[in-house]
Amino acid sequence: MKRVRTVFTIDQLERLEQEFLKQQYMVGTERVELADTLRLTETQVKVWFQNRRIKWRKQSLEQKKAKLSKYGAPPPVSPPASQEQAEGHDSEDGHVEVEV
Repeated sequence: MKRVRTVFTIDQLERLEQEFLKQQYMVGTERVELADTLRLTETQVKVWFQNRRIKWRKQSLEQKKAKLSKYGAPPPVSPPASQEQAEGHDSEDGHVEVEV
């Protein structure tokens, strides 16, 4: 059974982004408190942070590629799909979905 995608409000997204800028990993009581404050489940906050880290890594890689191509260097090689799965990436687009 496919899970319904969570739709975050603008206020929730702004707060999540603020917290992400402070720290890319949120665990324990901080995550519980943020979830309560935003009226989300702890799992929703956890998955949002997982997905945001994946997006941040992709953006960082694209920036590095752009800098290297500016200077004529070959782009870095992406890890094989099997390595990405071993690192915890569950789907083709890198988003992690968890049943709740």
